[in-house]
Amino acid sequence: MAAQRKTPLTLLTGLSTTLRQPVLETMADATTVVVGVDQDELPVRGVLTWRVADASGPIDAGEFTVGDDCGACQLIESLVPLLETLVARGHWDHIVLAAPPAMEARPLVSALVASMPELTVDTVTCVVDAVLLVEQLSGDELLDERGLALGPPDRRNVAELTARQIEYADVCVLANPHRSAVPERLHNLLLHLNPRTTVVDADPAGVPTGRVARTGLFDHAAAEAWAGELAAEDRLQPSGDGVTTVLWRSTRPLHPARLNEALEDIVDGVVRSRGVVWLANRPTQRVRWESAGFSASLGRLGEWSDTEHLAECTVVATGVGLDPARLQAVLDACLLTEAELATLDWQSLEDPFAGVL
Repeated sequence: MAAQRKTPLTLLTGLSTTLRQPVLETMADATTVVVGVDQDELPVRGVLTWRVADASGPIDAGEFTVGDDCGACQLIESLVPLLETLVARGHWDHIVLAAPPAMEARPLVSALVASMPELTVDTVTCVVDAVLLVEQLSGDELLDERGLALGPPDRRNVAELTARQIEYADVCVLANPHRSAVPERLHNLLLHLNPRTTVVDADPAGVPTGRVARTGLFDHAAAEAWAGELAAEDRLQPSGDGVTTVLWRSTRPLHPARLNEALEDIVDGVVRSRGVVWLANRPTQRVRWESAGFSASLGRLGEWSDTEHLAECTVVATGVGLDPARLQAVLDACLLTEAELATLDWQSLEDPFAGVL
């Protein structure tokens, strides 16, 4: 018996629906059905609206209720039956899913891979603005402050969302490159954040100059590996045009109070950093390190004893105009000194991260 043909799906992400529209139009040919999800009504009515269309015109429309829940979770739960219906109709050879601006690709793709064997994720495409890219990656503005949060529980910032959308994309469309004085630097920055991606410029009308759908580029294992723990030398890209990625590593633990006091200095000049750290007052616990713009966060990753690694600190940081020596000096100053290693009662150290770990 021949294997059932899977319907390829292209996922379109990006913060600006205006810049995404010309890209979306290039994806929609005669054999494609487009599912677009909009979050304009979310702050007012607590709903995500959706519409389905193909080359013949509009097909269907509706809305998903979010209320006080997680909008991303509700979107995933509601999209699956809609996509199942479209696949079952068998009228189209390709599905394009235009996600709401604040949606990250990773949780959505993971849900589709797990629950829809009749689909194959073909391409994840992200549209970024050459004029605003560095600003969006460098700030601390919350999505909620821009009216873009996916529900009340959503406390992400713009930098975090932008970085995660780029990191999971097979194709990054750089819109407005003609309005940037340093488009090559932006290409380099995108490749430092995600060496897997293919950067495609858009022309002055916003139309991409290369393929952005049905590329066959998506590799779930590779995407998950890159979006997971970032802590190896093979993740480094050559520095150039003002963009630098630094690997910092230590076999000594971090003093929690000194780390907390140094957070602003650590993220200064860094647009994105990720890794795993070892806090002296939590000697058995692996701690996730992540920063985007001026926001840094820590989270639990399990126990060191559950891995093949000895306890250590490893952080990969990318910045524009970043001074590697300064960053390494700031991080080194947060480590326990040799004297502290020998004399301190680690467990008695102040715990400024007790509320998050």
